[in-house]
Amino acid sequence: MSAHSTAPTTGRFAWLEPVKGLAIFMVIAYHVTLYLKTADVDAVLGRAKAVFELFPMPAFFLIAGIFAGRHGATKFRALWKRRLLPLLYLYVLWSIIRTVFYFVVPGLNGELGEIPATDPLALPLILFWPSSSYWFLYALFLFTLGRWLIARAPVWAQLAGSGLVSTLFTSGLVDAHNIGWNRVGALFFFFVLGAVFSREIRDLVERARPVHLGIAFAALLVSTALIVLGFRWVPLVVLVGQLSAVAVGILLTRYLVRLPGFGIFTSMGTASLKLYLLHLYVIVSATALIALLDPAWPRWVDVGVQTALVVLTVLASFGLARLTSRVRWLYAPPAFLRGPRPRGVRQDPTPNDPEAAVSPQRDLTPRPTETRE
Repeated sequence: MSAHSTAPTTGRFAWLEPVKGLAIFMVIAYHVTLYLKTADVDAVLGRAKAVFELFPMPAFFLIAGIFAGRHGATKFRALWKRRLLPLLYLYVLWSIIRTVFYFVVPGLNGELGEIPATDPLALPLILFWPSSSYWFLYALFLFTLGRWLIARAPVWAQLAGSGLVSTLFTSGLVDAHNIGWNRVGALFFFFVLGAVFSREIRDLVERARPVHLGIAFAALLVSTALIVLGFRWVPLVVLVGQLSAVAVGILLTRYLVRLPGFGIFTSMGTASLKLYLLHLYVIVSATALIALLDPAWPRWVDVGVQTALVVLTVLASFGLARLTSRVRWLYAPPAFLRGPRPRGVRQDPTPNDPEAAVSPQRDLTPRPTETRE
């Protein structure tokens, strides 16, 4: 997501940013549906919850893992400064901003099913009880640290262990009764998969043919049908559905990326972290205003309102991102937190680029020291 180097996201890697853009678009659309439902505005997208849960976040974490493939060979001090500190800083800072927002704008609550943002315990507990708003940042922090700790374990052990954890959560056998922790448990596998097979995944995408897209689509249809029919409790059903959804999304994007108009998803992918941080404020504010109208509209009006709010949220989030981009401390830890830079060491662009903390543009060659067993 970094603007400092375009090599990995052009040519054979041109699908990376559009996939993230498609994912953040689906996240925004899903959140619009979720919040409008609290104002008694229902629409078609609400019926597609299963599909919207299968693709966006697994895709985000797979791509983040692809760019984190070499972290296991990094010393902890460097990893902390370049990745862990920026992620933790963003999580804490934007959790504070979220709390202040809900205090300043009374009557709103962006935490559906979680501790209200204005609850005195909400902020002190963010490391133990992640909010449904910014759990993604905390998950990236934990995944980056967790992958660093297990990077020298055999690949089969990393995949089997993370796959088991994800299966326990996606099947409902383990329930933390917290959206954040449930998502952390369910999605660690995709970060690990991207990290250990970063080059292989990119090569597979490059060599894929339409028949492979067809196979992935068939697997997605079967998995979705099983989930809709109530079989998500069966181990591996959701995990296979997520894998097939990510495969379909990536392969479709690879074929569609050069179409006119598809560049909007590239732009959204490049700015995906800022859109993620900002979009809920637009949705929650708009939902509060819509609720004042006491909506009891026909179905076609509900659909139109939802579609309009999705478009408005995307545009407004881009505008807010541009307006706030000059306030660097909103998106990167200030210099006093990063500490002094050793003499003779080139400045790392990451601290000034929030997108780079999620999927930094680095050399994607596998680490020579990583064990492959």
